Amino acid sequence: MRMKRTILPVLVIVIAIILTFIMIKSRKVPKPNEMPHLGPLVEVAELVKSSRQVVVSGTGTVQARYEASISPQVKGRVVELSPQMIAGGVFRKGELLFAIEDVDYQLAIDLAHANLAQAELELLRNENLAEVARNEWQTLNSGSDAEPNPLVVYEPQLKSAMAQRAAAQANVKQAELNLQRTRVFAPFNCYVRSEQLGIGQFLNAGSPVASVAGTDQVEIVVPLPLDELTWLQVPRSGISREGSIAKVELQSGDQVFHWQGKITRALGEIDPRNRMARVVVTVDDPFSQDKKNANLPKDLLPGMFVEVYLQGEEISDVIAVPRGALHDNDTVWTVDDENRLHIRTVDILRRERDEVLIRSGLNAGEKIVLTNLSGVAEGMLLRPQLREGN
Repeated sequence: MRMKRTILPVLVIVIAIILTFIMIKSRKVPKPNEMPHLGPLVEVAELVKSSRQVVVSGTGTVQARYEASISPQVKGRVVELSPQMIAGGVFRKGELLFAIEDVDYQLAIDLAHANLAQAELELLRNENLAEVARNEWQTLNSGSDAEPNPLVVYEPQLKSAMAQRAAAQANVKQAELNLQRTRVFAPFNCYVRSEQLGIGQFLNAGSPVASVAGTDQVEIVVPLPLDELTWLQVPRSGISREGSIAKVELQSGDQVFHWQGKITRALGEIDPRNRMARVVVTVDDPFSQDKKNANLPKDLLPGMFVEVYLQGEEISDVIAVPRGALHDNDTVWTVDDENRLHIRTVDILRRERDEVLIRSGLNAGEKIVLTNLSGVAEGMLLRPQLREGN
């Protein structure tokens, strides 16, 4: 009985081991579920041919089109000064800037008129003497073909008297002109850049007392690479044509302001510092003098550093791709209908800030890869996803 109790547990364990071994041997190994390799996920865009307006961008500093240094042409004490004759004051063409005391110049006119009257009297006297002398000579030499001696008929005296009268007339005009010059006016629509004037101040003729700059136009000198000029219309001497339109842009905080101008000329030399050509963009009415536009919040002031976008020629049948899609050696990546990658060499017509214009090497309807990948190879399998908006 004791032996049965000992053998029975051992027998159960042996049977369990045998059954476990049989079950392991008879188990079917599951077949692995292999996922197909679809390649990396990439963003693609469908190419289209279109016409593009070339835009050449540059920067420059605004400067006044016209500037002048104001100097009196006569000397004297300042007796009148415009309230606007301060830095920043604005004048219309012909408005009075300041006036010089004119008493001396009024007296000079009176003296010149007196001298003119004396010269006219002297001329009249010599004309009468010349007429009497000629009549006497003709009476004494009747029938003679000889010409009288000029001294006898007062010809030199008469010419001298006529010259004295002409000089007296010129002195009158000069005195009147000097009187006019005691009042100094704005040479053009302008604002005052600087001044050194005050009531009672004595001014010498020719001494600069103020500097003004025009408000009708401003200019921006824009340096450009030489090859960019081929896309633009630049007026030249002897050739009648309009310059390319320019959009001037200034960003101030969160606001962006725009003005329109045009290329008016090119500076006749290459900048030796950077080997770039320079074109001049002119903007009319930068200070919003037109009452209809007087509510503009910003003026295009000299000294501002601005962006300039020049509208060049229009190019037809080109393909534009993002600059990020262009790779080494002027190549791009395309994907075919079987989702295979192809490396294509393209002929670049123009490189712009955000895009590259392709002349040849791509066709409309093809899909270009926009996602950057490492270790790409011809025929590589991809998972293309079309960019939204295409």
